[in-house]
Amino acid sequence: MPLRLLALVVLALVLSCHREPPKKSTPPVYGNGTSTLTVANQTDAPTIVYVAFGADSKVLPAAWSFCTGSGLNCNFPLGARDTQVLPLNGAYLNATFAFDSPVGCGATKAEVNIGNPNWYAVLDVSMVDGFSNRIRVDIAAVGDAGAVTLGPPVGATGNEKVFGLYPLGCDICVARQKPPCGISKGSDGCKTGTQYNPSVPCQWQAPTMGGGGPIVISLVK
Repeated sequence: MPLRLLALVVLALVLSCHREPPKKSTPPVYGNGTSTLTVANQTDAPTIVYVAFGADSKVLPAAWSFCTGSGLNCNFPLGARDTQVLPLNGAYLNATFAFDSPVGCGATKAEVNIGNPNWYAVLDVSMVDGFSNRIRVDIAAVGDAGAVTLGPPVGATGNEKVFGLYPLGCDICVARQKPPCGISKGSDGCKTGTQYNPSVPCQWQAPTMGGGGPIVISLVK
């Protein structure tokens, strides 16, 4: 056998013995660090969406040309049965949303903390400052994480069993410890259990750090 042909045969045998083993599949997790966020009006009347950004948020009002305001607050109109995509570009968003009235006393709010590469996404529907309307947050199924729905409130009261929602004035979920907006202290209407182990959680946390996925905040009838 010619020397050159022999060398090729030996090389082929060496390569066949050192093939890279099949790669193990990586278990899917909650997203890849990039969330998408949409606000939807599921009612038959137009509304105004109000947004208050946290001081540490990397997404700020300037990123949303359709949202007008000043400082860390802005608002935009949303027609009946309309939606608005909120660009995030993979950045961290810490913001609170309300419909029909500014974020503050008397308003039902959606609290959103997503896209933080160093922590878990955390979301909830809050009636800590009061009740104005019914807000729902839908988190789509991603990887091993199933779809999740937070809220909506059934009304001003009766929300003890509603997942992902802080009942009226219940600032620590199971009690009104230091309620804002002139709401009286107490525990009537709050979740049962303890602050860190309520019978029904008042907020949702993503199962993996830095995860993300499709999220929709809706005003519902």
